[in-house]
Amino acid sequence: MIDVTSNILTLLSIDGFGLVNSYKLLSSLESIRTDNIIEALNRKKDFSISSAEWFAKKDKFLEKLDKSQEQKISAIPFTSNDYPKALMELNDFPLVIFVKGKSESLNFQNTLAIVGTRNPTKYTYDNAPEICNIFASRSQSVISGLAIGCDSIAHKAAIKMGIPTVAVLPNGLDEIYPKENANLASEIIDYGGCLVSEYLIGIKPSRYQFVARDRIQAGLSRVGLLLESSSKGGSMHCIRKLEKLRRKVSYLSPQEELKYDQCWSGNKSLKSSEKFTEIFPFSSEEEINKQINDLFFNTPFKKDFEQTSLF
Repeated sequence: MIDVTSNILTLLSIDGFGLVNSYKLLSSLESIRTDNIIEALNRKKDFSISSAEWFAKKDKFLEKLDKSQEQKISAIPFTSNDYPKALMELNDFPLVIFVKGKSESLNFQNTLAIVGTRNPTKYTYDNAPEICNIFASRSQSVISGLAIGCDSIAHKAAIKMGIPTVAVLPNGLDEIYPKENANLASEIIDYGGCLVSEYLIGIKPSRYQFVARDRIQAGLSRVGLLLESSSKGGSMHCIRKLEKLRRKVSYLSPQEELKYDQCWSGNKSLKSSEKFTEIFPFSSEEEINKQINDLFFNTPFKKDFEQTSLF
């Protein structure tokens, strides 16, 4: 498996071979062997790479993969049975993901993304934890991004309810971002969840990588819950990607006196469409559970991911 993974990473490092082009080439091969890839590359017009050049690149990735294993970070290529099948609905799904912790929760059916701002209002801090507890208790794993604020609320709710939780990071897993949540990251692993990234160890977070991370959160999730966000907040990348994937989306309804506040404009933008489910904090637990059942039962997944009951 490490040979396949290193070949994929080597191909991705070549100019002109991003996720989509690399997948097209790899999926055309009988197997992801070095000689097959080099032969396919050299058939391309105005392109040439020698075995020596290929192995010079590949050796660097093999070294990184060895160091990753020493840090208990597993590499899962898209060819592996452990690779989350739901993630492959993305048109630019990562060809390799890195995981620290138990990866089983990545392939659960009833996965829930909970996202929102890093700076939530008091209203959200007061009401979101209980909503998240109810949602988490009805799901099999909770997906978020380990950021302070709403992400932390989500991960802590899952841990409290005894549900595995997955943190998708915008950097290599040899470092925790943000550092303030290092203890929370350890708890996530200790309680049966995992950290996930598409980036090798040593890669620092960048603005683009936060946006790219959001698509993975969406791809892993059957249902999404937006706690609080402005219309320009990063969380909306995840929500819009969920919508594009035809996954169900719900959102926390803002307090009446806050509904025109800019920090809630993302939630408000969802209110204009009936396809999004509005969650009212002061609804009964029974009513919220009915909404959750509707969200999970009526989410169109591809045939491979369908099931006939919630649990």
